[in-house]
Amino acid sequence: MNKKLIKYLDDNKIKYELMEHRVVYTAYDVAATMHVKLGEIAKSLLIKFNKPFEDGKKPYALAVVGADKNIDLKKLAKVVSDWAVKLNKELRMKKPEKGKKPVVDIYNKVAKVDLPKEKDMKDKFKVPAGAMSAFGSFYKLPVFVDKGFAKKEKAIFAAGSFTESVKMPVGSFVKMEKAMSGVFAVPKKAKKNIKKNKKK
Repeated sequence: MNKKLIKYLDDNKIKYELMEHRVVYTAYDVAATMHVKLGEIAKSLLIKFNKPFEDGKKPYALAVVGADKNIDLKKLAKVVSDWAVKLNKELRMKKPEKGKKPVVDIYNKVAKVDLPKEKDMKDKFKVPAGAMSAFGSFYKLPVFVDKGFAKKEKAIFAAGSFTESVKMPVGSFVKMEKAMSGVFAVPKKAKKNIKKNKKK
């Protein structure tokens, strides 16, 4: 496992359980291997904005939901924009340090949220597709977590490896990552089996 991640968790005095398992590439595989429900798995996705959420930063972030849910990108864009307004308001209320100008409006509303190509993950973050951990601070990325998932007691998070995961309290993850919450998870649609009529 990434030694930096272990140190990060230990430094933050987080109670966690390192879980070793066979090679898995999807949340379904993790759930099947660990014999847990999909909702207990944190699905973390790299997302891309039409502009950086914070001035001077990359236009990327991590979005976290339960693996039994999908992400509604339009709802997520609203959540991100609402947080930009909130954080800018908090900055305006802060008194600037002596001799320094006040820092205001460094957070940006976003009009669009996309799922970037796997190539972005490899080129921008030097991470193989599917091996990105849920810990955005490792990549200097903001983290957005679905409010419903944030209420869960514990979950299994990607640790940046195909053979290891981390089980820990969701509250600790949110606090440690300074994750911003909002409602953007939606139920997964059941796949319909459509039978084509054979031409006679």
